[in-house]
Amino acid sequence: MTGGLYRTVMRVAATGATVASYVPGLPAGWRGLGDRLGRLPADDRAAASSAPALWIHAASVGELAAVRPLLAQLRTRFPGRLAVVSTLTRTGLALARDLPDVHMAFLLPLDAPGPVRALLRTLRVEAFFFTETEIWPTLLTELAEHRVPAIMVSGRISARTLARARWLRPLYRNALATVTCCMQTPEDAERIIALGADPRRVQVAGSLKFDAEAAMPPADVQTMAALLEGRQVVVAGSTHEGEETILVEVLGRLSLGHPRLLLLLAPRHPERFDGIAAEVAARGVALVRWSALLRGEGEVPAGAGVILLDTIGVLAHAYALGAIAFVGGSLVPIGGHNVIEPARHSRPVLVGPHTGNAGPVVERLLAAGGGMRVSTPEALALALDHLLAEPERAHDMGLRAWAASQTGQGAVERHMKIIATRLESATFARAATG
Repeated sequence: MTGGLYRTVMRVAATGATVASYVPGLPAGWRGLGDRLGRLPADDRAAASSAPALWIHAASVGELAAVRPLLAQLRTRFPGRLAVVSTLTRTGLALARDLPDVHMAFLLPLDAPGPVRALLRTLRVEAFFFTETEIWPTLLTELAEHRVPAIMVSGRISARTLARARWLRPLYRNALATVTCCMQTPEDAERIIALGADPRRVQVAGSLKFDAEAAMPPADVQTMAALLEGRQVVVAGSTHEGEETILVEVLGRLSLGHPRLLLLLAPRHPERFDGIAAEVAARGVALVRWSALLRGEGEVPAGAGVILLDTIGVLAHAYALGAIAFVGGSLVPIGGHNVIEPARHSRPVLVGPHTGNAGPVVERLLAAGGGMRVSTPEALALALDHLLAEPERAHDMGLRAWAASQTGQGAVERHMKIIATRLESATFARAATG
């Protein structure tokens, strides 16, 4: 796809969304079209006029959790601004709206001139921060034309992303021309430069996920800990289609040797909860939903079984309930997810062969002896069997995982130094420092 074709596709999408927004009785899957078209609700429009805004874009729940410490620092460093957050998913949006340090949250507008300009007419954006791989060319170009500083935080570009973007490099080069890029690793820095970023604006600052808040676990997690006392729990987090089937089959293999075994299954996408529950039940495996247990409407399976984590925003703490963690999106070709969350709880971490999304962090964890890579369902079953049978070995791996999770800390401070340098000449930065 060329730059011209990209812009045409996005304009067509925006036109279609505009037409659809006038159709009465939209199905649930189409809700949020107003946000996608850059139209904020009346209450948000009123709030937007009250103060300038720091706009933070985080794709979904994981990225939002990682950026929270940085958001807190930004609010302290630059007071008197609205903290507004955009996401790509409804689950991320729901979490953002519940955060006490966020004034306003919405779905990211479509990357077409009309929706982006509509939002920028409403919000008085003084700085824009976007996480990881969220490079939206039209949005960044429009922000540059409005002289709004744009800063990529915890930036990540995989070799696969770079290869797929080769036809769009002229478009990216224009979009990234004035962007300050805070990248996770030297390899990410090289790739963003290859994509078109100005080398003078690229620095390595580390991953914000290392500095994510270690808050007290929610009351729900503490309640669940009491319910699961005495059980051997494997927490499988951020799983994708195909992985749940493998995990349930592995549970069946291990159940004879480990009758107290429970699989705490946390799928990545909430819309799949019902289908997964039905599939597990069809296999004759005992399953209870997390939410039902907390309401007192179900019981923990007496033998080996599955607890379906159907509540958003608690996985990072729920890893502490397990003896072992498996991080999904890695047995199927997705690229893997956040291994730092279970490592921070001193849990041994298992991953599949597909971990390109978090490659350097995974390699650091494996090199420290805090995790294992399992390439097949059989290897996963064998690794779990050994770790469940040898709790001392699992404990040692967990300590090594925790040590690895501490080695990348300080990313928020490094980011803030780069951000302060970029914004020091901006009017709002001068005002914030008196």
